[in-house]
Amino acid sequence: MFTLAHLSDIHLSPVPHAKRRHLLSKRILGYVNWHRGRKYVHKREILDLLTRDLIERNPDHIVVTGDLVNLGLPEEFLKAAEWLRHLGPPDEVTAIPGNHDAYVRLHPDKSTRHWQPYMRANEAGEALFPTPKTGFPFVRRFGDIGIVALSSAIPTMAFVAAGRIGKTQREYLKGALDTLGREGLFRVVLIHHPPLPGQSGWRRGLRDAKKLTDILRKHGAELVLHGHRHEQSIRELDTVSGPAIVVGVPSASEAVEGRAPAARYNEYTIEKAGNGWRVEMVGRAAASSDQVWECERRVLRER
Repeated sequence: MFTLAHLSDIHLSPVPHAKRRHLLSKRILGYVNWHRGRKYVHKREILDLLTRDLIERNPDHIVVTGDLVNLGLPEEFLKAAEWLRHLGPPDEVTAIPGNHDAYVRLHPDKSTRHWQPYMRANEAGEALFPTPKTGFPFVRRFGDIGIVALSSAIPTMAFVAAGRIGKTQREYLKGALDTLGREGLFRVVLIHHPPLPGQSGWRRGLRDAKKLTDILRKHGAELVLHGHRHEQSIRELDTVSGPAIVVGVPSASEAVEGRAPAARYNEYTIEKAGNGWRVEMVGRAAASSDQVWECERRVLRER
């Protein structure tokens, strides 16, 4: 049995003070948007509450599917790296970037490279499927579990939060899924944007969602985890190896009055069931500023 926790869209607050030169870009709109509304929604105390609960439950592994920062300020990436270290060591936590983590073009040394220990293959995964020079997708293996991490984070114009994985990642993904499938592993695919066509519009969606869906159908996967939409969703995709369960998780820091639950993470228990797999999902949500409750328990697959 393997327990996997999934959280996303933490939008770490507070946003550091931005220097004038940092706002001579798309950031100026995001900065205004943050101070007019988003800072009242994404609350650090809520994220810390869920993080404590998650750590106390001690899952076997934790995955974070992007949007750790808000405006792509260099200091934000350093603070997010500190948060990742608090969450757990790199061999126990996997992270991928989201669109806010690629808010503007930055040299990797000033941005996601600070998270590099959490965004690379482990030894077992690299031995199974070598990582391309681009860094994505990378594979991590934990016993019978194979995690394939994609990046859909690309810089975009103002008012656009779309993503794309691109041809190189798509080609490598085919090989990774085939290799893990031949090994009989339970394949978990991580991506920030919803991977299925029609889940988001042109401005916010995954530009090559149809091509990605075709790959999943033809090469197989068991569980696909994403964020981006800040809402809980569960869909099923028929693949050559059986159904792939596609789950989106809400933001882990969002506290919206009148919407319960808002901030949440999911925990999956994965175990062999005959010739297949049994997967049970438990949702853990912020019931208040100091209480976390089990808001949902559901068996996602039982074969």
